[in-house]
Amino acid sequence: MSELLVRAATPDDSRCIAHVHVQSWREAHTDQVPEALSEQLDVELSAWRWAARLRGETPPGAERLGDAWVAIVDGRVVGFSSAGPSRDADRPETDAELYALYVLAAHYGTGAGRALLEAAVGDRPASLWVLSGNDRALAFYAKHGFAPDGASREDDRWGGPLRELRLTR
Repeated sequence: MSELLVRAATPDDSRCIAHVHVQSWREAHTDQVPEALSEQLDVELSAWRWAARLRGETPPGAERLGDAWVAIVDGRVVGFSSAGPSRDADRPETDAELYALYVLAAHYGTGAGRALLEAAVGDRPASLWVLSGNDRALAFYAKHGFAPDGASREDDRWGGPLRELRLTR
């Protein structure tokens, strides 16, 4: 079995993170999001944004995504996570918010997701937003102590509403 390494992401990881972000988004959300959204995912744009974020900048048209970590197997980035202070007005800023956690489908069940979650938020109080129909993600987060807290939001920028649920622990 290959060894899993999780470490803080660096600007040199930006292209690998972008690749994982685009591929894993498509793997996880193919039947859950409007096709227009998946078609707009662009590795080059994502790599540029991640490089800026990992240098501590906020790229135009994007948010700063806190600190980031990568999961590496056999020298290859297979997942990443990003977290920082809660951005929700009704949550304490001292709580963590998991902004992103993506793992390539070929590495589901290997411990990469758990290791990335632990690196990002540890065992402190935290929240995250997840697509309401993403049963795999909902089960993963429930296994790690997260539960819906009743908050939800809709994003209709992509030709149809995407409903997200907030999970907290």
